[in-house]
Amino acid sequence: MKKSYDTARTPYQRVLESTLVTQESKDRLQAQYRTLNPVALLRQIHRAQETLWKLAVGGGSAEQPTQAVS
Repeated sequence: MKKSYDTARTPYQRVLESTLVTQESKDRLQAQYRTLNPVALLRQIHRAQETLWKLAVGGGSAEQPTQAVS
């Protein structure tokens, strides 16, 4: 028995290749993707984790995140 695997792709790449997704949806997704900054997203995640940690250990009031990730 020989196993054959598909080429590795991200979910984003798979959506863009799909014939089940409209071109309008793909265009919106591509526009959103171009605005993403991985370093900024990582910083937001770390700030949110710090806030959650402070709330979990009872470190007083935690600051609200400056911007929500949608």
